[in-house]
Amino acid sequence: MNWLLKFLGGGNIVNLAIAAAVIAAVAGASGFATGWKLNGWRLGADVARLEGQNTAYAGANARCGVNVAEVKAAVSEIVKQGEQRAAEAAKAIKKAETAAVVHLNRAAGIIARPPVPPEKQCDTVRDEQVEYVKGRHDEP
Repeated sequence: MNWLLKFLGGGNIVNLAIAAAVIAAVAGASGFATGWKLNGWRLGADVARLEGQNTAYAGANARCGVNVAEVKAAVSEIVKQGEQRAAEAAKAIKKAETAAVVHLNRAAGIIARPPVPPEKQCDTVRDEQVEYVKGRHDEP
């Protein structure tokens, strides 16, 4: 310790500047080390806090995954039902087309008939009605 007093007490400006620089360097290094340690603690606390948030969000993410799976299943079911309805509609259209052809042929046959004389019109209408009713009973 005496050497320090001699060094400082000598009154030499260069020695005083060197001493001040050494003191500043030691104080700066000490402050830097302390700051580094405190920053490490803060970052560790931030990481722990964020990990805690991850666990909090894990449940929400799991529920979201379940909801997405439910929605996908529901959409698949809707698409399946739509395809079934389209197939049923195609069958109904084909059946209606067949019935329309029958009706068109019947109408063409009626139109192609020769005119009926007035004295036979009642008998002709009655016969056509009987024929129509029999045809309706024979249809599936």
